[in-house]
Amino acid sequence: MSWFEASEDRGDRWVLVADADVEAAVHLAGYFSRRGFRAYHTARGEEAVLVGHSHRLLLAVIDVTLLDMSGETLARRLKAIDPELPVLMTSGDYAPELEAAARRVGILYYAHKPADYRLIGGVVDKALSN
Repeated sequence: MSWFEASEDRGDRWVLVADADVEAAVHLAGYFSRRGFRAYHTARGEEAVLVGHSHRLLLAVIDVTLLDMSGETLARRLKAIDPELPVLMTSGDYAPELEAAARRVGILYYAHKPADYRLIGGVVDKALSN
């Protein structure tokens, strides 16, 4: 778990990155930090839920696999806290049923790994401009 503070203040809203692959989470959180966001990364869903309760999240990027729960479960729990929260789901598994389950939760975008940061950045920019 770690906080990335950005030099450019975007208010008290945070980007949450949850992924059992800690290296991938660190890289993606760093990407958001370099773009001027405050970012938090974790490999555990329960920790992500605590962050969701304690901070106003601007966006959540969740992998389908976490150490203690599924990404779908985490997305549901975060949406229960904030139904308008944009959620991007990532996965290295190309099973269509995983994507279908994630879409039923109401995610904004489903990205297959390895994640293309420029593509994710474009999706984020579009979502935040609405």
